[in-house]
Amino acid sequence: MNHQVTDMRRRAKKSAASDNRSGLSIDDARVAFASVQRGQHDSIRITAAVFDEDANNADGARQLAARMRAINAGRSRLTSVLPGNSYQVLLVEVPNVPADEINAAARWQIKDLLDFPVDEIVVEMFELPTQSTADGKAMGYAVAARRSGIQEHIDLLKEAGLSLDAIDIPELCTRNIATLLPQDAGGVAFLHFTQNHGILTITRRGVLYLTRRIDKGRGAINAAATGDFVQADLEATTGLTILSSADDEGQSAFADDFSRSELVSTIVQEIQRSLDFYDSHYDCEPLSELVLSPGSNIGGLAKALNDQLGLAVSSLNLNRLFEMQSELSTPEQGACLLAIGAALRSESLAA
Repeated sequence: MNHQVTDMRRRAKKSAASDNRSGLSIDDARVAFASVQRGQHDSIRITAAVFDEDANNADGARQLAARMRAINAGRSRLTSVLPGNSYQVLLVEVPNVPADEINAAARWQIKDLLDFPVDEIVVEMFELPTQSTADGKAMGYAVAARRSGIQEHIDLLKEAGLSLDAIDIPELCTRNIATLLPQDAGGVAFLHFTQNHGILTITRRGVLYLTRRIDKGRGAINAAATGDFVQADLEATTGLTILSSADDEGQSAFADDFSRSELVSTIVQEIQRSLDFYDSHYDCEPLSELVLSPGSNIGGLAKALNDQLGLAVSSLNLNRLFEMQSELSTPEQGACLLAIGAALRSESLAA
């Protein structure tokens, strides 16, 4: 994301003796770690763990350091995932300047779209495939963040005694996993939810075509799927405690209500916009499948998406996609997904 991280990447290229890499992600009060070992014939072996700890303070950083030492996290190059609330992704025309000047030019190009001073903006561009409607103009995503925010993230990891090799964003971490799905050969949409938002990617043959952030995460979906948001509103309005019904008929009716809820409608609309953009801007066959990340089929979301989008919808099991040192439960897979994606980073895929 900045010259410090770029310098670290260069040093790593010169000094790294193996293809092993680790990934680290922090989501609210949860820390996930993953290590990828690459072997012969493109084999991938993954070790992953998740800890319920808040690393965003001095005491948490010390606990994180102890955890990382306990699992020998310092033995491979480390990619950290930038928190989702600390950057923006903007679709822009790639500046027509030499390659080594693109990021600087993009910084001035997007300055009026951000709410912080231009000298605080750190930008990294990554170009997208040629669009059939772009009139020869190269389009790409500008990842923009505050310089101070990136430095805080680096300082946190330094305080934990971790040597950082690179920083990635959640969109690129999910891309790293999506491109390894069997469905990627013909093109696939992949949807992952963090606690506060969703990340949709469309990839084909190892290439990212589109990414979109959805302003609904696991927290909101869980509340909608259980009716907590309705119950909380009614209790606040009436002052009464509302007891829920657990009978089968009631549960079935509620599942129908969830599938027709405003939240599901919002998610469907965001996915449909992305599919329409992909169909209209790229000379590719329409997508036929949406893959949900582990733990994302909350409240029967997969069926609701299948019914309303007309796509085949499946759920990913990382234990089947990779060789895992120890199998992970579905919630553990969801919590570790970004860390695994960060550990799967390769220089050929890096933005």
